[in-house]
Amino acid sequence: MDRRGFVKHVGAGISASVLSRYIGHRADASGSATRSDTSQMNVLFIDIEDMTAAAVGCYGNSIVRTPHLDRVAAEGMRFARCYCQAPMCNPSRSSFLTGLRPDTTNVYVNSDPMDQLLPPDALTLPELLRRKGIYAINIGKLFHHTWTAQKQIGAFDRLEFCELPKQYEGVSTGYPKHLEKQLRRLPKPRFRYSPDPVEEKRLAELKAERDRIWQRARKGSREYNRARSMFQQPMANIVGDSGLLEEQELDGRKARMAAHILKEMAQQKKQFFLSVGFSKPHTPLRCPKKYLDLYDFDDIPAAAAPPEKDRNIPAVAKRFGRNYDIFNSNYEHPVTPEAARRAVMAYYACASFIDTQIGLILETLELEGLKDNTIVIIFSDHGFQLGEHNLWSKYTLFEQSTRVPLLVRVPGLTKRGVTCDEIVELVDLLPSLCDLLDITQPSNLEGTSFGPLLARPNQRWKKGALTVCSIAGYVGRSVRTKRWRYAQWRSKKTSSIEKELYDLKADPWEQNNLANDPAYGHQVARLSVLLESGQNNTKGDSSA
Repeated sequence: MDRRGFVKHVGAGISASVLSRYIGHRADASGSATRSDTSQMNVLFIDIEDMTAAAVGCYGNSIVRTPHLDRVAAEGMRFARCYCQAPMCNPSRSSFLTGLRPDTTNVYVNSDPMDQLLPPDALTLPELLRRKGIYAINIGKLFHHTWTAQKQIGAFDRLEFCELPKQYEGVSTGYPKHLEKQLRRLPKPRFRYSPDPVEEKRLAELKAERDRIWQRARKGSREYNRARSMFQQPMANIVGDSGLLEEQELDGRKARMAAHILKEMAQQKKQFFLSVGFSKPHTPLRCPKKYLDLYDFDDIPAAAAPPEKDRNIPAVAKRFGRNYDIFNSNYEHPVTPEAARRAVMAYYACASFIDTQIGLILETLELEGLKDNTIVIIFSDHGFQLGEHNLWSKYTLFEQSTRVPLLVRVPGLTKRGVTCDEIVELVDLLPSLCDLLDITQPSNLEGTSFGPLLARPNQRWKKGALTVCSIAGYVGRSVRTKRWRYAQWRSKKTSSIEKELYDLKADPWEQNNLANDPAYGHQVARLSVLLESGQNNTKGDSSA
């Protein structure tokens, strides 16, 4: 049995209909509330890549500076328990852009070709927007790769800062001339990759070699991906000053492009959907120096969940000690406590940089008179480990990789400064947008609109969130309730299973695995049923 057959076999018992019953909840007549008409509103849809909820001020981090995200939370709703369906880009994005779970999209890893694997009847967000007649614009990354989403991304009316699909019939104007002129007036970057001349030369040579291979290699092929890693892996270990001003940064240009388009939309006075994908804080953890200067190194604490305090955690749950992005196998030095804290500081600085770019967009939205008729949704595709359990980046089922920020502001519907403590998932984004924009929902959706929570955030909702992680020869499946997280890691080679069980009320950093403790056998049995069969009583006690 090949890898995909194995993964499907493992999830075969969880059908789409059962998953819908397990994970979903739809408010009945007694649970729904009369709300204002949002169907003609605009949407600002901001996707931040690799942003853990633990690195946002309004999620309880007292060190990181994210005043603009905090303001959105103060003006709208903060979802405290939002989880991704896969802790890596491609499967997570394929899921939230279709409203389907990875076992239905068939996309489990970043190299999976989404367009070849989706069910024939699957519709993505831009395709649904086109059916509704909403003018849809995308800036930056939304789907993982254009070449595996030609039809889907081609449904956008306008694309900027991303590779265009073949025979694209929409609009792509490029960076506005007045902004290009401003760029040319700025000082030249002090360096391109590293302030160290030796490292700068080495990385420039690696990139040149990568580009030579890419000219002949088929996109997505092994040769193409090996060449990608040749440059990306060493580059991922670079942290700190990017040598650029924020206007020169790719994400800075995206924000200014978004502001420019908002001004155009205000003049045209037609309903729009604007998606903006920010790359940071994805590695490399580099940003303009002024954002690093916001932080004092002495204020950055050592990583939580030191590995020496981990108890009975399966090696696969910790990736067998391997890191795939920062501090990967190309990192030639010991990961000292100082190096780890420098990386955390750089991550926080990147978060602050992105926060400022979001602030620029939100300010334009208000100045152009669009704020009161625009739904704002800000989230991340998955989280990021910041040294917990000696792990970095994503690709785990721990809380830091799976829990993401989700901020929603809907004029006339969300109250100011409300926190929803109910469990929601990224797979719920598409049905929620369908709900808010009065788009007919495809019958196969596995997510559930969180629209009713926007009006009544305290009603009982989902009992758990499901996440899948395929890595290192194992398929990991996790269910997260408000108190517990249970996971099974099944070997693709031997079908043996490693289990995890954590009581996050007593052990918030998931350091004491209770799965093999007989005293917790009843919890293992109960959560195994939820994980393996998908059965759930959504009216039950969601605190369990």
